[in-house]
Amino acid sequence: MKLNQLAGLRGICAWWVVFYHSLHLMNDTVPGPVKTFLAHGYLAVDLFFLLSGFVIFLSYHAALTKNFPHSVGKFYWNRFSRIYPLHFVMLGGYLALFAAFTYLSNSRTAPDTYTWTAFIQSMFLVHMWFGGDLTWNVPSWSISSEWFVYLFFPLMAFSLRKLRGGIVAHLLCIALAAAVLYLIYAKSGLRSIGADISHMALVRTMFEFLMGVFVGSLYVNHRGFLERNSTPALAAFLGLCVPYVFTSTPDYALIPLTFALLIAYLSVTTSGITAALSTPVLVYLGEISYSTYMVHYLVYDLLKAAFVSDTHQINQWYLWLS
Repeated sequence: MKLNQLAGLRGICAWWVVFYHSLHLMNDTVPGPVKTFLAHGYLAVDLFFLLSGFVIFLSYHAALTKNFPHSVGKFYWNRFSRIYPLHFVMLGGYLALFAAFTYLSNSRTAPDTYTWTAFIQSMFLVHMWFGGDLTWNVPSWSISSEWFVYLFFPLMAFSLRKLRGGIVAHLLCIALAAAVLYLIYAKSGLRSIGADISHMALVRTMFEFLMGVFVGSLYVNHRGFLERNSTPALAAFLGLCVPYVFTSTPDYALIPLTFALLIAYLSVTTSGITAALSTPVLVYLGEISYSTYMVHYLVYDLLKAAFVSDTHQINQWYLWLS
């Protein structure tokens, strides 16, 4: 089942991340409000996690419910074949960059984060399972933590068949996941959901993916409820945006639930925003969003390593090439 409006949303999110990582390259001609919006591009990853939970549940829940043993292996293979080939290619690109730093650069020294231990962990997509640094292909931290969640997804989907008849149970599960995530971050003393990725990646991914799964289950089993309440969902989404924008409320207190409401609304609405997000260009950007996300950081690092010592000199080149 493909919802083009969500594919378009993924495309926007991928480029939100790209421009977030490019923020320090932008000059003063970029308007302040635009820079402020781009400075929150790390939140696009949170939306990715919720979207992944939602879309993956829609794609696999029926098979996992009907033929669990056979479908589990198929699920793992499909996810592996979807994410690993490009990840492997990107590691190869960074290995070449490591060799260039070591043998061709004047310093003959690669950055300290380029370690063989981290490389091997990255190769097996477990580098974020042990609180490791953001190293080699930095964006791959999210697929490492999401791969950890994939290990438990078949059991999640199989267990949710008991929730089919309970709208209230679904809503409570979404709220509970958001509340637990908030409490973990609040207890840690962090001020942002994007802070301390090395230690918080698995928690962040697990609960947001789980929220997406619950929204997906609500869509599959109670779509009529979502359709009848699409306007209240939009109102709640906008209502939660207000305190985030105009107060110092930590993003982890509002953003996960805000994004859950956004996905619930977009999955059933037939408003103009659906048509806007479903345009061929945005849908295509959504289809290549994983590639965009995984490749862009290497483009930046290659340009920085090859051409300049001052990264501000490559702003326009980077934004064009990435």
